[in-house]
Amino acid sequence: MPPRFDSKPRIDPVDVLLVCTRSHCVATVREVLSPWPVQVRVRWTSDPIDALRLALAEPPSLAIVDARLERSGGRALIGQLARWRAELEVFAFEDALVDGSSGTPSAWHWRELPTVLRWWARRHLPGDGSASPSEGRP
Repeated sequence: MPPRFDSKPRIDPVDVLLVCTRSHCVATVREVLSPWPVQVRVRWTSDPIDALRLALAEPPSLAIVDARLERSGGRALIGQLARWRAELEVFAFEDALVDGSSGTPSAWHWRELPTVLRWWARRHLPGDGSASPSEGRP
């Protein structure tokens, strides 16, 4: 009897490292990535040191980091992850700056998380996520 081969290519699970104090973002990541035919694992922590340990132990597919974690931990973590693995995409998020506040804004605000995730998924995951056609494209 000839060996049987699976006609579908093996799809590696998506491992998202989420570093923020917003626990509801875990559900957002899972919900937005659910239309794609991949298993999604979200590892969530609010501690930049713990996040670095998690990333070194099991490299993530994508890192989402709150750029304004305590003591500039978010910005430092973003730099460390970028130096450690150049191909790792690290998205920095923060709240929109209010008039009169200081600081350097990142490219993304937390309200844009679903849009950024859909954009990333269309670039990196098989299929088109057509289970949610009503969602806007960035």
